[in-house]
Amino acid sequence: MRDGGARRRWPRDDGGVLRLALALFALQAGFHGFTASLPVALSRAGVPDPQIGLIVGVAALVQVPAAFLAGVIVDRLGGLRMLTIGGLSYLVGCGILMLPGVEPGGPAGPFIVARIFQGIGIAGTLPAALSLVPHLTEPARRGFALAFMGSAHNLTLVAIPPLSLAVLGATSLRGVALVMTTSVLIGLALVWIRPFRFRSGTGAGGHDERPMPEARRRLGFAFRRTWAPIIAIVVLFIVHWGVIVAYLPQRAEAAGADIGLFFAADGVAILLSRVPSGWLADRMRPALLMLAGLAATAVAILLVALPPTTPLLVAAGLLSGAGGGLVMTPMLVELSRRSADADRGSAFSLFSAALAAALVIGSIGGAPVVAVFGFEVTMLLSLVGVAGAAAITVSDAALRSDPRKRLRVAAT
Repeated sequence: MRDGGARRRWPRDDGGVLRLALALFALQAGFHGFTASLPVALSRAGVPDPQIGLIVGVAALVQVPAAFLAGVIVDRLGGLRMLTIGGLSYLVGCGILMLPGVEPGGPAGPFIVARIFQGIGIAGTLPAALSLVPHLTEPARRGFALAFMGSAHNLTLVAIPPLSLAVLGATSLRGVALVMTTSVLIGLALVWIRPFRFRSGTGAGGHDERPMPEARRRLGFAFRRTWAPIIAIVVLFIVHWGVIVAYLPQRAEAAGADIGLFFAADGVAILLSRVPSGWLADRMRPALLMLAGLAATAVAILLVALPPTTPLLVAAGLLSGAGGGLVMTPMLVELSRRSADADRGSAFSLFSAALAAALVIGSIGGAPVVAVFGFEVTMLLSLVGVAGAAAITVSDAALRSDPRKRLRVAAT
């Protein structure tokens, strides 16, 4: 990995994790600034739900192949360069939405192209940032650091969707794109304002911190069989979110409920749960945290399937965010333990691809189900994925093991 000297014997950069987290937060506004504002703007212009789902889901569809390419770039060129590529992609996506004549209700082409670039951006930025974390902290604190980075990513759900809806109400979708462009530029400045100081040799081992054999590669992309259960859990767990992102905003607005508060509640809950769950992931069996998170998510799905009201959406958002924090943080830590420095970019990019695939299933794949059976039935069907994720969690021996014992065994 070449991240500006990642293998040099420099001391740990205590401010590096914080600066990287701030940069990630600013960059991700290029994607999450349109999570709520784009569906609402299109719905107000009279665009039908299936077409909205298609436009919104294009980003996730592109994210799948883009994530594999991002993994190769991170492994070969480093996370900092991939962060930059992701930021530039966000800028292109925002720029398209600011072009004259690009208006909700008009031709869908510009919106689809903008979502393609947004999908490329999110395919690379999060995996790139996560791959840098082991070079900025000790293995014993990796769960906390990864959770902190995940909190920065999820913090965009607290601030950006409500902000984007306020900007949309005061101006237009073009105004939203302008605000998000400013945020992305700030994120790129934070990445390159001064060099990061990376630790050497951190995380070179696998899930028990022992040296690992080289991973198999296809066209430059690495893969380890031990990653498969984690990736499967991600796909099964996140399908429900694809349905929510594509179809809940317009449904809530039609019922007079505040969808911005749902995303804010989800973001606050996942933000508050991320760091504690990271601390716990360094000390207790991952399966216990994940099963608790899956149970909270199942309750949230049941609430979202009910006729929407603002209090109900806030409650569902809090449960959804808490569940997401309890599930996603242990999986990130475990994926880091099951990878080495040379292939961690591929591991986290595969994680990103799994997220995207689940969103595609929920948004685009859910379109015909929503059209025929309605939103409520589609949400309830996503409970099957949550149940499948729970089954894999229970069946994976490493997820049931104590991480502290693994570190002690590796030290002997």
